[in-house]
Amino acid sequence: MALAVVSSASPEELQRAIALNDSARFQAIPGIGKKTAERIVLELEGSVADSAPVPSAGAPRELVARDALVELGYTLVEAEQALAAVDPELPAEERVREALRSAA
Repeated sequence: MALAVVSSASPEELQRAIALNDSARFQAIPGIGKKTAERIVLELEGSVADSAPVPSAGAPRELVARDALVELGYTLVEAEQALAAVDPELPAEERVREALRSAA
């Protein structure tokens, strides 16, 4: 399971997910359910808190936009890729609109 987690994203992305208590990022990995994802975040948050940079102010906005795209049927990875091409300074609603426009 550890290999699946490590190979699912870059170390920076995993650090950010742990720092933001984003268990949904880990649930997207095959074989990891909600409880396991929450446990990963809980057990690693102490070790990452000392070494990880503080998340930017836009991070929660990023999660809101990503979760909105997931609710619309995108996979977690597809949502993150779509949002990567959108200006991160925009409000979450506008980021979702822009991501949907670029997909059309």
